[in-house]
Amino acid sequence: MADVSRLHSGVAVANPTWPFPTDDPYPAYARAREEAAVGWSEDLGAWLVLSYAGAVEVLRSPSWSADPRRSPQLIERLAPGFRDSDLFSKMLIFSDPPAHERLRAAVNRFFTPRRVQSIRHRVASIVKSAFAGGTGEVDALEEIAYPIPLAVICELFDVGTDTPLLLREETPSMVAMLDLLAPTELQAQAAAASMTAMMELVPIVADRRRSPGDDLLSVLAATLEPDEAVVTALLLLAAGHETTSALISNAIVALSESQNLVRRAAIQIEDFVEEVLRWDSPVQVTGRVAADDLDLQGSHIADGDQVVVVLGAANRDSAVFRDPDRFDPARERAGHLAFGHGAHFCVGAALARLETAEVIRHLLGADWQLVCCERAASSTFRRMKTLTLGIR
Repeated sequence: MADVSRLHSGVAVANPTWPFPTDDPYPAYARAREEAAVGWSEDLGAWLVLSYAGAVEVLRSPSWSADPRRSPQLIERLAPGFRDSDLFSKMLIFSDPPAHERLRAAVNRFFTPRRVQSIRHRVASIVKSAFAGGTGEVDALEEIAYPIPLAVICELFDVGTDTPLLLREETPSMVAMLDLLAPTELQAQAAAASMTAMMELVPIVADRRRSPGDDLLSVLAATLEPDEAVVTALLLLAAGHETTSALISNAIVALSESQNLVRRAAIQIEDFVEEVLRWDSPVQVTGRVAADDLDLQGSHIADGDQVVVVLGAANRDSAVFRDPDRFDPARERAGHLAFGHGAHFCVGAALARLETAEVIRHLLGADWQLVCCERAASSTFRRMKTLTLGIR
């Protein structure tokens, strides 16, 4: 990472290069944080925030915008399918006040902790069905980590059998719209997949406006404008499906190495899930744009500069977490940032925790082992490319 005291060019980086290894980025995060908690990256054309304190300051302050269009450099490298549309202005995670409060209020009505807990038995049933294939080697991504979150969100949407099949095809490509570091070609694929999914959702939302039920789409359709309801549903699919799948797969791998400890020490499943979130955050980075000339931990950041908050680094900051590289599900919770912080704290956090806890609960009562796994090469998402279990 370059000397933060010097001036940078401000020229857009067409296809930014992530400066950390994706297989195990944590040692490199720590070394870079020792050099500069906040520093300019020529590889990214953006500022990197690597400390917990810096991350909290950015995520909780209205001085930092979630709208990528606030950055002249960032907007230049967006694929035309995103740059030339109103998608960002209607998408919860990329919106600022006052639009953000209005969009979030619509979703919050459905994702209260009490309402999420009310569907625990249904989530447990979906998990049980996912494991009902019998014994032998199981592709845990295709049979467990991907279908469970999709089944849950589609049930909340109350859609039929054809829609989930189409959405399962499109959501792996759609996830690139959440990755502002993604190459332009992947962004273009995400834009195309998003359009396909939206065309599927438009008539359903229109029907819910005419004949509302008690499902999530009906809530969105009754509260938001039709296009906002469709885009919000799209976001919940892409973010809720893909990131929860990553969390479930990370938790399975962590459990494969610690299930004896979890059983012997009677570790609470909820504490185990929280440590997975801290130790191997499924979302490694999130972006903001300086909405003014700002100072952050000794670095002067100009209005319009992009800031990449490295959540994975913040969650292993030794200034906050004792022995941060050790996986310790018995440690005291210290407020990890895996779900973000402040106004943009993940609206589906309670649901993701519930789904993952039910998978872990099932595995703790089963006889199984990890056969093999391989990490996907992604800077933004900490997820698996392959994950195979042997179930006896």
